Amino acid sequence: MKTKIDIFSGFLGAGKTMLIKKLIKEKLQGENLVIIENEFGEVGIDGSILKDSNVQVKEINAGCICCTVTSDFNKSIKEVIERFKPTRIIIEPSGVGKLSDILKVCRGEDIRKLAEINMVITVVDGMKYHTYIKNFSEFYKNQIQHANTLVISRSQKLSLYKLIEVVENLQKINGKANIITTPWDSITGEKIIALGEGKEKDNLEVVNLVKKPVALVGVRTTVNHKANEVFQTVGIETPKTFSKKSLENFLKIMEKNSAYGTVLRAKGIVETEDKKWVQFDYVPDEFQIRESHAEYTGRVCIIGSGLNKEAIKKLFLNSK
Repeated sequence: MKTKIDIFSGFLGAGKTMLIKKLIKEKLQGENLVIIENEFGEVGIDGSILKDSNVQVKEINAGCICCTVTSDFNKSIKEVIERFKPTRIIIEPSGVGKLSDILKVCRGEDIRKLAEINMVITVVDGMKYHTYIKNFSEFYKNQIQHANTLVISRSQKLSLYKLIEVVENLQKINGKANIITTPWDSITGEKIIALGEGKEKDNLEVVNLVKKPVALVGVRTTVNHKANEVFQTVGIETPKTFSKKSLENFLKIMEKNSAYGTVLRAKGIVETEDKKWVQFDYVPDEFQIRESHAEYTGRVCIIGSGLNKEAIKKLFLNSK
């Protein structure tokens, strides 16, 4: 079996090392794991921090993987695989590295014979997003564009308005990546890895539930091609918090008002205003709500006939 390669990109100080430590502690501790850590400077700091996690750490200093030490990087991966035979290699490139160049090396013929790219995660500091995207656009956008999963760090320090604004901007740059908006303390390492590896199980048990983000304050409609003239599925992802009463009211409004279409089924996992997570289930004339585990972001799925996606969007995401 080939070695898995996980790449954790992110601009300077975004929190890559702390995220890696969390994932090792909560999920990856028992694996044969090696970390390749690259500092853009002559002295490595993060490497010594990661060594406390009792994993093998190989440092590449005095340069950036994507710039002057590409050959060293390629050599390091092969050396690590031959020497340690790891099941997983975590690569933490310099904060000023271009993710596209790192992926190019990992996709090279020599490496592909020995390993395969698994997770490609970029950590985005929500507090500094606008400053960095303005002043370091070339590096910053590159890291966002080429990730499969985007993790917003320090999201708990942002107002809901600011958080939604950041996610909307991220999705304009990369509309295909999953985006984790839930604060790290509220979500397990296992959940983050499942999402990053594309193994996230759908707790809602709805086939067409959105698994990749759509425009945060928008709605994507997917249809069953065997009945595309009859049924639609609307999936919404949002970090917005709800009260239990507001959820119930939204569903009652949709049930009674034909302007939203005919809603036959609604399910969701969302965060409440008191920082708890709940799962709700709805069919006409019946509504249930129960406690749930934290998700990477709030999710809602609505199934019905003649659904008015703009009206549903406004009801769920613009209402207080």
